[in-house]
Amino acid sequence: MDKLRYIPTVEATGTEQMAIDEAILRCYDKGISPPTLRFFRFMPSAITIGYAQEVENVIDTDKCRELDIPFVRRVTGGGTVYHDYDGEVTYSVVTDRIPGAIEDSFHSLLKPLILTLQDYGLDATFKPYNDILVGGKKISGSAQRRGRKGMLQHGTLMYGTDLMTLSDILLLDLEKLKAKGANSFLDLVTTMEDELGYDIHPEKLIKDLKSSYEENFDLPLEVGELSDEEKELADQLKKKYSSDSWTYQRRWKPRT
Repeated sequence: MDKLRYIPTVEATGTEQMAIDEAILRCYDKGISPPTLRFFRFMPSAITIGYAQEVENVIDTDKCRELDIPFVRRVTGGGTVYHDYDGEVTYSVVTDRIPGAIEDSFHSLLKPLILTLQDYGLDATFKPYNDILVGGKKISGSAQRRGRKGMLQHGTLMYGTDLMTLSDILLLDLEKLKAKGANSFLDLVTTMEDELGYDIHPEKLIKDLKSSYEENFDLPLEVGELSDEEKELADQLKKKYSSDSWTYQRRWKPRT
């Protein structure tokens, strides 16, 4: 990899964002898309659940509907994420598979996020195999999907997420919380704004993250956009991501 395509911030629905990520990965596997980095925001705010999760076991669907927060299944693993439009930025990287242990590949692609948080004065550390902690609390989580030759890693950075709403949405196992020494879910998560005591502007944060990726990997970022092939495939995939069969039965269609 000698350069990265950088796609400027896209604000779109959860269905559209997940379709775009999968489309880039599939086109990368076909050799028609370059290594790609992008940051994006969910508009409106939305929930994504991991590929192997059961919807009814992880989120309060009635609460989601009451709050008008849509939910969509990812093609990647991992847990439930609340993508708060007013408090969260999502990153996505598609590149060649990184050899070695899975946690090492997570760490490699998370280093720019960790360094950015440290530049803000936060004691950010990597927690295997896919989290970033600040002050012992989770501030970022990531997930992966591996294709034939490429891999997709995407994840969240909570700069000002409404953690009370997140707590209300999740179906929490109180015994597991107690086993972690927590009295509530809020003891385990944090945001940049909570730690720093001031507001974070998302576009400034994205600019800082972009610079960190460029510096850490010593690669030029070439601003680009989705190709016609990626757009066409993403449009097709939106039907899957908006379907009940995908959301509730997690059917994965083989790549073509």
